[in-house]
Amino acid sequence: MQKQIIHPANVNLLIFDLDGTILVSTRPTFEAIKKAFVKLNLRVEVTEKEIERYFGVSSDDFYKEITPRERRSSWREIRSEVRKEYDSSLHDFGYAFPGVMETLDVLKRRGYRLALYSNSSTHWFNSAIMSLRIREHFDYCECLQENNLTKAQMVQKIKSRFGNLEAAVIGDRIHDVEAARENNALSVGVLYGYGGEEPKQGDFTIRTFSDLLGIFDRRLPVFEKVLLEVKKRKRNDRAFIIGVTGIDASGKTKFAEALAKFANSRGYNAQLICLDDFHNPREIRYSGEDQVENYYQKSFDIATITQRLLIPIHKNGRFSIKLTLLNLYTNKYEVNKEYYVDEGMIMVFEGVFLFRRELSPYLDYRIFLEIPFEESKRRVAARDIPIYGEEILERCDGKYLPAQRRYLEEYPPLQTADMIINNFNWEYPAIKYIH
Repeated sequence: MQKQIIHPANVNLLIFDLDGTILVSTRPTFEAIKKAFVKLNLRVEVTEKEIERYFGVSSDDFYKEITPRERRSSWREIRSEVRKEYDSSLHDFGYAFPGVMETLDVLKRRGYRLALYSNSSTHWFNSAIMSLRIREHFDYCECLQENNLTKAQMVQKIKSRFGNLEAAVIGDRIHDVEAARENNALSVGVLYGYGGEEPKQGDFTIRTFSDLLGIFDRRLPVFEKVLLEVKKRKRNDRAFIIGVTGIDASGKTKFAEALAKFANSRGYNAQLICLDDFHNPREIRYSGEDQVENYYQKSFDIATITQRLLIPIHKNGRFSIKLTLLNLYTNKYEVNKEYYVDEGMIMVFEGVFLFRRELSPYLDYRIFLEIPFEESKRRVAARDIPIYGEEILERCDGKYLPAQRRYLEEYPPLQTADMIINNFNWEYPAIKYIH
């Protein structure tokens, strides 16, 4: 009976191999061998490239293989000398594969529990962790040599430690794939490591470490639910418009871009519409003394976006249009945008104030991204102070957030939204309400 593959959306524990997955191991290993062999007056008989094939075997077997034949009985002595060089060689030559640190940070923010294991020696394992400074990224780290377990037994132990959460094992050797299978875990084969063709037997494969973010994405179940709602409501004679809104810095653009990309991956033809592309000129946006009123009522060219884009989408099954829009920085109409629309498309429309009466009638599905005002201000500070300076916080308090409060009072999300999503952690959104 064929094993049923666990869906990545159900995985909560990620178990990583070290060598060939996290750590680029060949150079520091080779340097440690060279230094030790010089002290022992031995000739190194393996090349740096040849060392790759030994990663994944047990530590003892590794040292037996690299020991010259005439000294094979002395492999333990050679092992001892090589290990003395680990700390310095890892410090000087050890580094992680591209994207490892950034990806681990994102996976942590997405709520995954992370574990690290290896069948290397305990000394190498601990030295590598210290050299890469990665201990803080993991909830648990253990080396097989510490308790003489197999990789499959170690995966079982780690799963048990975390309450038998659904798990995935990420590694570059067949031992990692088999350890996952024996524990009913998902296997992700690392193609950039040292396993050659072996990792292709995994349930999934990755060519870069950051590819994991496309497999383990907490947003995907939310996107699946959105597309399910679209399928229930979509007509066949025109495009379907999803409105994604929220207060400033609620993650509208990131969410909308990712939703459109996901829809395209599921066979839809999705296109993004950004309200920020339809700003009014500066002389209109700042024409009144009340800055809150200016932001709320005068920021956007509602007439153009409704008459040239939203209404035609509703009336015409298929059309294309070229628009020359405002360059917000030069205050000139010089940005050319072209929109192609057909009956089967999904238009993901994102921006502030989308549920107001001038725009809401043209939205087929309304999504509100919810974050507290305090979080909005924190994100604005992190995003905009490097660009606009500290005065952006004054505008935030005196202009943007008061306008948002007014908008929410006039158009409460519970009364206007089809779906409310808690987007406090935009790497791990949660559906709070569905109409």
